[in-house]
Amino acid sequence: MKKKVFITGGTGFLGQAVIKKLKKENFELLGLARSESSKNKLLNYGVKPIEGSLENIREWENVLKDVDVVIHLAAPVEFWGPWEKYQKGIVEATQNLYLASEKHHVSQFIYISSESVLQDKKDLIDIDETEPYPKEPNSYYGKSKMLAEKFILNQQGKMKSIILRPTFIWGKGVKALDTIIEKIKSNDFMWIDKGKSWFEMVHVDNVAHAIYLSILNGQNKDKEIYFVTDDYPQTVRSFLTKLIQTRNINPPDKSIPKWLALFLAIIIELIRKTLNIKKAPMITRFDVAFVAMSRKYNINKIKHELKYSPVVSEVEGLREMKYESF
Repeated sequence: MKKKVFITGGTGFLGQAVIKKLKKENFELLGLARSESSKNKLLNYGVKPIEGSLENIREWENVLKDVDVVIHLAAPVEFWGPWEKYQKGIVEATQNLYLASEKHHVSQFIYISSESVLQDKKDLIDIDETEPYPKEPNSYYGKSKMLAEKFILNQQGKMKSIILRPTFIWGKGVKALDTIIEKIKSNDFMWIDKGKSWFEMVHVDNVAHAIYLSILNGQNKDKEIYFVTDDYPQTVRSFLTKLIQTRNINPPDKSIPKWLALFLAIIIELIRKTLNIKKAPMITRFDVAFVAMSRKYNINKIKHELKYSPVVSEVEGLREMKYESF
C-alpha cells in the first residue's frame, strides 16, 4: 500500500529535493503551508497543502491520523538572533509536532537535525554517532537542535524515530553560495588558517536519498541517529573554491589566523549584544567554526543500517551548478 507522508519545510531548499524524490517513489505527500505562496508551491509540486504553521498545530493536527510518516525539515536556519526564536521555532515546534504525531498514531517520525549539535570548540575528527553532546554548542541553532534531539531520544511511545544529521548541504540553488559571492565582491571574504581545515559536505539530493532510505530501510529503527555526508571529506579551501568557481569567480588568497578571527568574532558579538543590535554581524563565532573547525565523520552506521551511499557525486553536482550560472 502506498505510504502517506507529511512533510514540514517542503518549499525550502532541502524540502523541494525531498518532495521530488518521494514523488518519484510514488508516495502520497501532504505538506504544511504557512502562507498562500507556500500553498501554491506545494500544489505545483503535486503535494496536498495543509494550511497552518508549527505554532498552531492543534488547529490542523487531525490530518496526521491517516499519516504513516512525518518528516520534520522546517527550522529557522539562521545563526544570529535571540534565544527565544530558536526555543520557539526549533525546540518547541519539534516537541509539539512529535507529540501530535504520537497522539495520532503516526508510525515513523524522521527529524532532520544538524552536525552543529556537536560543535563547540574542538575539532571533530573520525567520530561517529556515539560522540557525546558538548556542554554548550557554539550557536543557538546547534543548541536548539541538540535539545530537540534529546527530547526525541527521551520519548517512550510506540512511534519509531530516526534523527538525521546532514553536514553542509550544497547543490543547485544553495543560498550560502550567494552570501560567499557577496563577500568576495565587497572584498570582505578571506580564508581562516588558509582554509586548511577538514570539511564535510553533502549534496541536497544525497540527503533526500537518505530520507527515502530512512522510510524504506528504517521502519524498525527507533531512536537512531545517523550522520549524512557525501563520504568525501576535503579541506575547506578545496571544496569552497570549486563551489565559488561554478560562478566563474576565483576566491582571493588572503587569510587570517583562526585565533584572530575568533577574537574579532567574540568582540563583535559582545558589542552587538550590549547595544542590542539585531542585524547579524559580519562574522560570528559560528562562522569561524564553520570554516576553521575540522570535521571528518565515520558514516559506517548509515551505510550498514540504512544501505546509504551517495547518489550524486561532486563532479555531477558541480556540473549542474556550473550550468545554472549561465
